[in-house]
Amino acid sequence: MTKTISISGEAFEVTAPYAAGHTLNEAEAKVLNQTRAENIGNNFRADVKKALEAGTPDAIAAVRTALAEYDASYQFSMTTARTPIDPIEAEAIKIAKEVVKARITEKFGLTLKKYLEIEGNQAKYDASVEKIAGQEDTLKIAKKRVNDKKKTLDISADTDL
Repeated sequence: MTKTISISGEAFEVTAPYAAGHTLNEAEAKVLNQTRAENIGNNFRADVKKALEAGTPDAIAAVRTALAEYDASYQFSMTTARTPIDPIEAEAIKIAKEVVKARITEKFGLTLKKYLEIEGNQAKYDASVEKIAGQEDTLKIAKKRVNDKKKTLDISADTDL
C-alpha cells in the first residue's frame, strides 16, 4: 500500500508497510510502546499539575487511579498525534476536520464534543478525518489555501514596519 505525502507543496508517494496483523520487530515494538507512553503522559499532564498544586496525597492518588484506568483501555487513534510539519498536510487535516464536524452536526444534530463522548465515535471520527485529508480534492484545496496565504504574506512583506 502507498500513501501520498506533501513535502513543501509537492506530492510524493511513500510506502505504508504496516497493516493490522503486522508482526513487529523489537525496534518497532519499542517505538510504539514509547509513543503510547508519551501519549498517555501528554493526556494526563494537566491533571498531574493540578493534583500537585492541590498538594494532597488524595489528589495524586486519584490521578494515578484515573491514569491506570485510561492506560488499561488506551488504543491508538487513526489521526496523527502531532500537527504535521508540512503546511499542505496540516491544512488538509484542518479542512477534513471542518467537513467531518459539519457532517456530524448535519446528520446527528450533535456538537462534535457530544458526538465524541459516545463510545466508538472517536475511531469513526479519526478514520473519517484521515480519509478526507488524504483525498486528492482535499489536498488540492489545501494547496490552494497555503499558496493564497503565501501570496498574502508576500504582499504584506512589501510594507515598511
